[in-house]
Amino acid sequence: MSLKSSSLIEGEIAARRRQSRRATRYRAGPNAVARARSMLMAVRLVVAMPVLALSILGVLGCNGADRTAVLEASSSPGSSVVSVSVRPGAVEGPTDPHDLDLAALVPAAGRLDHVWYVPRGTSNPQVVVGWHHQLGRRIPGYDSRRYVLTVWSPVRIRLGTARWKPTTVVPVSPFSFDGRSIRLADVTGDGHDDLLTTIVCSGCNHGTAVVSVFATVGAKVRRIYGRGAFDWGKGAQHASLSGRVIGETWWGARGGLLWFDEPRGGISVCCPAYRLQTFIHWTGRGWRTVMRRRVSPNTDRLIRQPFP
Repeated sequence: MSLKSSSLIEGEIAARRRQSRRATRYRAGPNAVARARSMLMAVRLVVAMPVLALSILGVLGCNGADRTAVLEASSSPGSSVVSVSVRPGAVEGPTDPHDLDLAALVPAAGRLDHVWYVPRGTSNPQVVVGWHHQLGRRIPGYDSRRYVLTVWSPVRIRLGTARWKPTTVVPVSPFSFDGRSIRLADVTGDGHDDLLTTIVCSGCNHGTAVVSVFATVGAKVRRIYGRGAFDWGKGAQHASLSGRVIGETWWGARGGLLWFDEPRGGISVCCPAYRLQTFIHWTGRGWRTVMRRRVSPNTDRLIRQPFP
């Protein structure tokens, strides 16, 4: 066995010390690992806070206090945006409804379709606005628009100005409105026109429609006629309309009475044996039948007017 010189031995010892220092330099103990994890969480929090703040400002600041719009991400493939819920809020404006800025009566996510003006009568004038918004989830082959009817009534009337408060009477309809969707008639006998609403099902047979009557009672607009519901579509396209469902039926108001002209008998609603005309009167608490009569379809004058 050969003996190593002292200088060679000292050189090997120094080399081993350097190697040991390099190895221990990267060996982190438990405390070091915990500190590193804490620093990483702090960095992630600092990065996430501005993004969260911008998201909150986007929902709260951009929509404003007078309307709400809630967006939810869609899980369906190919759908870019989402389910939108819109609700108009009160606006300040002139007392004359014809001077109102109609754009202010529709939320930012909506589009104006129709406007009906209710004259003053014994109460304040009103504005009925028909508008629609786009459902976020777009499904090819389906109409993803939803239609809304809102009644605007003035409150807190002051010199030249008023606060206009909305009441949504039809919150969601899969069917669009036309010029005859709203007709005006005083069927409550209070000297102020009530709203006769007819929403025609565009994809149904036999003139299927959903009808209601809305009246202003005190400071509130409420439904006084039209019990029932009409469901349409499935899944994301489902919508439910409140009101009485009619088919092959004409209806309207005459002499303060509400009337309906319906098919009866026969082998089909389109070929009835006779037509049944019903006239009802509002008592203040409910409806009372005043008269019923049978008429021949060939001599029925009520059905000769434009539907409904």
